[in-house]
Amino acid sequence: MSRDRVVDVATRLVEEHGPDALTMRRLSQELGVAVTAIYWHVGNRDALLDAVVDRLVADMGTLRPSGSSARERVTSLAEKLRARLQARPHLIGLAHERGRIPDMFLPVEQAMAAELARVGVSGKDAALALRAISAHVVGAVLLERAAGRGGPEIPTGLVWPADASDPELVEALATPPDRDALFALGLNALVGALVPLEDAERAVP
Repeated sequence: MSRDRVVDVATRLVEEHGPDALTMRRLSQELGVAVTAIYWHVGNRDALLDAVVDRLVADMGTLRPSGSSARERVTSLAEKLRARLQARPHLIGLAHERGRIPDMFLPVEQAMAAELARVGVSGKDAALALRAISAHVVGAVLLERAAGRGGPEIPTGLVWPADASDPELVEALATPPDRDALFALGLNALVGALVPLEDAERAVP
């Protein structure tokens, strides 16, 4: 029994069932200890929720870029951020409730800013680039989540004239969208417009 063990189990409960599932009684049952032992290690439920969010923030700081160029490394960070947000909706919601979203995004934004600085993008231009990429990531995740709850969806089955000049287009629009492909297309367009090529890349014919 330790503080880390308490926070581990609390994080799992929130991740799997949402913040409302995290009660001190349920947590004590999961841990096989008295409720008083939990209070001794982490304090009250409010303090425990803060500890769970702290753990999430620290976890977001483990995202590392991959690739050899600034464009590749910024793209990889955005992709990894999207995957992490998709995987932990309840924890992200808890972080939002407790006003910690800026803290959660800070490590990724700092890593992206470092890559932008490598190719001479700084100041207001870097801020605009970071916001545009973050908006693309968050917008994609929110749309996917809303669609999963029966909310707004990218339209399919659009009614085009039977004699449309591009039947392949009409057929493709009638099928569900490939969300990964859509995200990648938008991200690559953004990064291509916002992150300059490096000298070695410009030298390639």
